[in-house]
Amino acid sequence: MRATEDYTRYVVTGVVLTFAIGVAFQVYQLGESTRIARVEAADRESARASGAVLYQENCAACHGEQGQGQVGPALNSKELLSTAPDELLSGLIKTGVPGTVMPAWGQTFGGPLTDQAVSQVVAFIRAWEPTAPKIVPVAVEPDPIRGATIFAETCFICHGENGRGTERAPRLNDPATLKDFDDAWYRSTITHGRPAQGMPTWGTVLSPSQIEDVVALVAAWREGVEVMPQISFKRHMRSALFAVQQFDQPDAQFHLELALDQAEPTDVRSIRVVLQALSNKDWNGAQAALLEFLPPEEIGAELFLVNCSACHGATGLGGLGKNLHDNNFIRSSADEALIDFILEGRPGTAMDGFARTLSREDVTYILSVLRSWQE
Repeated sequence: MRATEDYTRYVVTGVVLTFAIGVAFQVYQLGESTRIARVEAADRESARASGAVLYQENCAACHGEQGQGQVGPALNSKELLSTAPDELLSGLIKTGVPGTVMPAWGQTFGGPLTDQAVSQVVAFIRAWEPTAPKIVPVAVEPDPIRGATIFAETCFICHGENGRGTERAPRLNDPATLKDFDDAWYRSTITHGRPAQGMPTWGTVLSPSQIEDVVALVAAWREGVEVMPQISFKRHMRSALFAVQQFDQPDAQFHLELALDQAEPTDVRSIRVVLQALSNKDWNGAQAALLEFLPPEEIGAELFLVNCSACHGATGLGGLGKNLHDNNFIRSSADEALIDFILEGRPGTAMDGFARTLSREDVTYILSVLRSWQE
C-alpha cells in the first residue's frame, strides 16, 4: 500500500502567493488611484489654463478680467458658484440669455466655441469657487434725470422734445394721458413696443434699469415736474453735425437750440449762423460752420457712439465686442488697413462691414478716436 502524499507545503505556498498577489493588487490599486488623481488634476489644470485664455479673449470685456462683473453680471460670486452646477454654466454659455446682451457662444447655436472650449471656460470659472467673494447686490434707484437723457437721445425724434409729441408719434407729456396709464403700462409698452403702430421694441435695446429710468421720467411728468437731460454742449454739437450730414433738419435744430443754452457768449453767434444756414437749407454751409467747433476726435466720437458703441461700449472699453483701448490689433495695423477692416468687416463674426453706412472719410474720423485710445 502506497504512503499518503503530503500537500501541506503546496497549500501553504498557494496561500502565501495568493496573499502576496492580493497585497500587490492593493498596493497597485493605491498607486493607480494616486496616478489617476494626478492625471485628473493635470487635466483640470490644463482645461483651466486653456479656459483662462478663452475667457480673456471672449468674456472679460463683459464680465471683468477677474469675473467681478462689468457690462455683464459678476461670475466670481460665492452665491453663483455654490448653486450653479457646471452643466448649468455650460448651457448658459452655449445658448446665451435671450433678451439680454449675452449672446450664444456654442457652435451648435451659431457661436464660435466648441463644446470642449466651453468646458474649458467653465473649468476656469469654477476655479474661482474656493475664494469667491459674497457679492451684495447694489440697489440703483430709478432716476428721472437719467431717463430724460435717454429720452433726449432715443425717443424725442418721434415723441418730441420733453415728450410734447410730433407728427410721427403722439404726445406723452400730457396730463390726461399720464393719468389714464400707470407706470406698469409704460414699462410694458417701452419693453415690448407696439409694432402695429410703429412703436419699436425697446426691451432689446435698453437695459431693464434704463427702462426704469424712463418710467421714472414719465412719473415725474405725471407730477407736473419738468426734467432736463444731462447732455454736454459738445455732445449736442456732435449730434447736430451728424443730423446735418443726414439732412435731418428737425434733429439738427433741436440739438443746436439746446446747445445755445449751454454755449459760451463767444459761441452763441456762430451757432446762430448754423441755424440760419439750416433755415436756408444750406447743408454745406451748416456742416462747414459746425466743423469749426469740432476737432476730428469729436466727430469720430459721435460716429463711434452711433455705429460702434452697441458692441464695443460707449467709451470703447468693450461689451459684446473687444476692448479697443491699448489694443494690439489697432496698434499694429496701418491706417489704411484698419479703414478697410472697418468697412469690410470680418466674415463669420459679429463684426459686420460698414461700407453701406459709413464713408471712408467717416471711418477716418473714427480712426482718430481709436488711435487716441492707444496712447
